[in-house]
Amino acid sequence: MFSTNILTVTVLSSLFGIYLVEYLESKMSYHQIFKIVLLILLLFSIYNFFGGLSMIFDWEDPLANATPEQRGRAAARRRGGFVLLIIEYWPYILTIFGALWSFIYYSAFKKRS
Repeated sequence: MFSTNILTVTVLSSLFGIYLVEYLESKMSYHQIFKIVLLILLLFSIYNFFGGLSMIFDWEDPLANATPEQRGRAAARRRGGFVLLIIEYWPYILTIFGALWSFIYYSAFKKRS
């Protein structure tokens, strides 16, 4: 139901959209565009939240069948252990990320309305 390509676009847009929001907020002449961008980013964040919830129930860890040696080699790389944790807990991270950014964008939208 939730496409990985769309989730990638929405996660990156939610992450880096704050820079566009800050720029538009500083320019008072772009007030209408600012509200539209906030609304789009809010919808992206809500999509991320529900995508994470959907993945929680049918997520299969791609490294579940890896041997301890394979995990050790992957973790030995620079910041490899951190990447392994992100992969293992991705649905939970995506759900929390979506909820947090939804709250941030909703607060900014209500503040400007």
